[in-house]
Amino acid sequence: MSKDTRRVVLFLLKIINNKKKLTLWLFVRFISALFPLLTIYLFSLIIRALENHQTYSHILFLLALTLTVRVVDNFSRIRSIFKLEKIISDIQFELHNYFTRGLKVTNKEQRLKSLESIRNFSNAVVVTLQIVRQPGVDSFVSLILIPSILFFFDFKVFVLTVAYILTYYFTDHYTTQHYASLKNTQNLKIENYYAKLEVSNKTREEEKEFSGQFKKLCNSSFTEWFTLQSITVFFYCLILLILIPSILNGQKDIADLVLIIGYTNSTQILLNSFSDINDKLTDTKVALIRLARSPHVASISLKDLVE
Repeated sequence: MSKDTRRVVLFLLKIINNKKKLTLWLFVRFISALFPLLTIYLFSLIIRALENHQTYSHILFLLALTLTVRVVDNFSRIRSIFKLEKIISDIQFELHNYFTRGLKVTNKEQRLKSLESIRNFSNAVVVTLQIVRQPGVDSFVSLILIPSILFFFDFKVFVLTVAYILTYYFTDHYTTQHYASLKNTQNLKIENYYAKLEVSNKTREEEKEFSGQFKKLCNSSFTEWFTLQSITVFFYCLILLILIPSILNGQKDIADLVLIIGYTNSTQILLNSFSDINDKLTDTKVALIRLARSPHVASISLKDLVE
C-alpha cells in the first residue's frame, strides 16, 4: 500500500462515525476466515484416513467435525457480511453529508460536476469496502497463515509460494501505477459528460471521449490480469512438478497433495482479491484527490492527502 493510499484510508477513518461496530464485525469476519483453512486440513485428514483404512467410527468423527466447522463458518461469515453491508451503506451517506456541507458553487453546472466527483468517490469507497469485507478479509488471513503452514509442512513448496507471492505483488504494483493515471482521466470524462448532459442533449463528443478512455482502461486491465494469471499458472505447475516425484517415490501421499494444492489454490484466490482491492483503493485515491482539487468542495484540503 502506497503512502498516499494509507493517507486516504486514515482520512476515511476520520469521517466514519460508527467505528466500534465496524471494528467488531470486521473482527468476526476475520475469525470466520480461519474456518476454510481448517476445512482443507480436515478434508486431507479424511483422505488420509481412507488411505490408511481407519475405522468407520474415526472417519465419521472427522466428517462430523468437518460438518460442525462448516456450519460455524457459514453462520459467522454470512452474519458478519450482512452486518458489514449495513455499515457500509451508512458510510456512503456519511460521505455524502460530509462533502456536501462544504460545497460552494455559483451555478447548476458547477454543482453537478462537484456532486459527480463526490458520487465517484463515495461509490469507489463502497466498492472497496465491499471487496475488503469479502473476499479481502479471507485473503489477509490466508496470506498470514498459508506460508507459515507450508514452512513446516514442505520447505520447497514454502519457498516457491513466497516467490509466487512476491512476483505477483511487484507485478501488480507496477501495473497499478499505469491504471491510476488512466482512471483519473476516466473520472474527468465522466464529470464532463454529466455536466454537459445537464445543459444539453448534444453529448456525442463527450460520449466519444469517455468511450475512448474506457477502452484504454479495459485494455490496460486485460494486460494486467492476463499477466497476473500467467504468473499464477506458472507457479501452480512448478509446485506440482516439485510434488510429483515425492508422490511417486512414496515420500508423500495423496492426502499431502490434497492439502498442499488446497492451500496453493487459496493463495491464488487471496492474491487475486488483493489485486482487486488494490485497484479499488486506487479508484478511491484517484477520486478523492480529484475531489480535493475541486475549487468548490471546501471540506477537504489536498495537502492533507498528498505532498
